[in-house]
Amino acid sequence: MAQPPHTMQLAGRADWALMIAIHDALRRDLDQLLYATASHASARARWGAFRSQLRFHLAAEHAAMWPRVRPKLAGDSHGQALLDAMEDERQLLGPLQAMIDDAFTIDADPRRLRQLLARLRTRLASHLAHEEADALPLISQILSPGELGGIAAAIRGGHSTRRAGTTLPWALAGARPDIRERVLRQLPAPTRLLYRTVWLPRYAHTTPPL
Repeated sequence: MAQPPHTMQLAGRADWALMIAIHDALRRDLDQLLYATASHASARARWGAFRSQLRFHLAAEHAAMWPRVRPKLAGDSHGQALLDAMEDERQLLGPLQAMIDDAFTIDADPRRLRQLLARLRTRLASHLAHEEADALPLISQILSPGELGGIAAAIRGGHSTRRAGTTLPWALAGARPDIRERVLRQLPAPTRLLYRTVWLPRYAHTTPPL
């Protein structure tokens, strides 16, 4: 599957390679779910994994990124409006996730499930593109390298090795080679070793095909 074009550059004060990888993985999973030919049980398992990653990512941004940014934009009406729009878009995703949960639970008609997945894909793709085009470049300008590093650590898994061991192989499984290498270079050597010898093989073994 071709990778989507990105509306931001990787170069600059902030290296958003991990953010790009996570965004692409979210797009990838929704595309695969939308056109899945696997059993209902396999699709439901993949939906559960996708939902967990999406919820964690949005929660990590909510806790580690937006609270750092908003005070620095005090008095900037355009910047504050952008942050409000990001939050409004995030809020729209929750109800659709709940509806898809229900559809999988009751074994809804596949056409209904595809309609819901398509609506979520449209809303999520719009949100991610908006964040990449407008929010991340702005954040690159106003946060310090230490603050930017804190965001990268949070979306990777924070202090939880278990979460990092789930998020990193999932995000990098289909990433472009240059993105994958940039992300891995940001990690300490022991974490890179864990990724290659434990996390990635485990992900490949436990992820059901669609």
